[in-house]
Amino acid sequence: MFKRLIVTFVLVISLPAAAQLSPSVARSIEKAQTLEQDAKLGEAIAVLEALSAERAYDKAFVNRALGVFYWQYGNNDKAIVHIQRAVDSEQLKDAQAWQTKRMLADLLLIDGQYASALQYYYPLARAIPKEKTDQSEDVWLRIMQAHYQREQWSKVLSAYPAYQGVVKNGASVSALSLKLGAQLQLEQWRGATPTLKALLKLEPENKQWWRQLAANYVRLEQPKEAISTYLLAQRKGVELEPSEQRTVAQLYANIGVPERAATWLKRLPENEQDAQTLAQQASLWQQAREWPQAVSAWQLAAQKDRQYHWQLALMQIQQGDYQQALTSLDKAGKGASAKEVALTKVRAYYKLKQFDQALEQARIAKKIAPDEAVESWLTFLKKRQQMQRG
Repeated sequence: MFKRLIVTFVLVISLPAAAQLSPSVARSIEKAQTLEQDAKLGEAIAVLEALSAERAYDKAFVNRALGVFYWQYGNNDKAIVHIQRAVDSEQLKDAQAWQTKRMLADLLLIDGQYASALQYYYPLARAIPKEKTDQSEDVWLRIMQAHYQREQWSKVLSAYPAYQGVVKNGASVSALSLKLGAQLQLEQWRGATPTLKALLKLEPENKQWWRQLAANYVRLEQPKEAISTYLLAQRKGVELEPSEQRTVAQLYANIGVPERAATWLKRLPENEQDAQTLAQQASLWQQAREWPQAVSAWQLAAQKDRQYHWQLALMQIQQGDYQQALTSLDKAGKGASAKEVALTKVRAYYKLKQFDQALEQARIAKKIAPDEAVESWLTFLKKRQQMQRG
């Protein structure tokens, strides 16, 4: 996201005072400009390449003009060569020299020569001519971009205050994006929060900033703020991904609101409703004491994975659905041990007043692993059986 360069590159050729250029060179420059304006860029370049300027200043200015034309022609390499010659000649002075170095720095940046570009940008930023002060904001932005491309995150952040000091109408989305990218790379989660809020003020409809702000609150373990951000994002038209919906559910669970957590899981698309998700949803409904919802979710989970028949059976027994619980227990081969299933059947049969079946299940449990609980049931059920017969 942040790796792309945000460069608007404008090169201009303006003729200096007539006294500075020799007449023949001035005429050739004017002819080349006319050809360029007529979309005859190749011919314009040919005119300048054919010049054999002798004066040092003439050569510098011709190289500068050629650099502009070659960039417009799409030949960045040659553009750099000619602009570099113009700069190295030291014939260009004051604002003209500054602007030419700026051209060179921009060309190097576009070409991916970030370290070289920075060698020009910093001096440019620190010695901006009065007539070029409107470019100071842009130069510092380029410095941030170059450091970002070099993955020098701390230097991106170090350059930001200087950028902020010259900006007139508040930081741009480009600058804030670079700052945010560096903060995230450095895991400066707390500092990233105000940056994201600033981005949202500029681009309130940008889904990316909403998502990142919510995720940032999650990292900072601020669940209420994260939930509020996700909900506000939805109101802004951001359609949350299933993973984000799960995050919201987990956040609600973490702050002790299981009903809302379960509701968020229930809203997941059908293809996201796997057995594990349904089981999680059922557990949350149980925590919220929403028993019918819990039973329904356990039933759906058990349809997809038989291990959940055990939890379903326990829920059905709790709700007094003993006959349904027995059906579920017959399928609960995975979720519990054979002894646990047998003992639970004892309880279900007892509640249904089917004491012979309950006693049979108690004997099965004893064969598996006798203990005090099993013996208590056996003793109780045998007495009950004797009382019935007596």
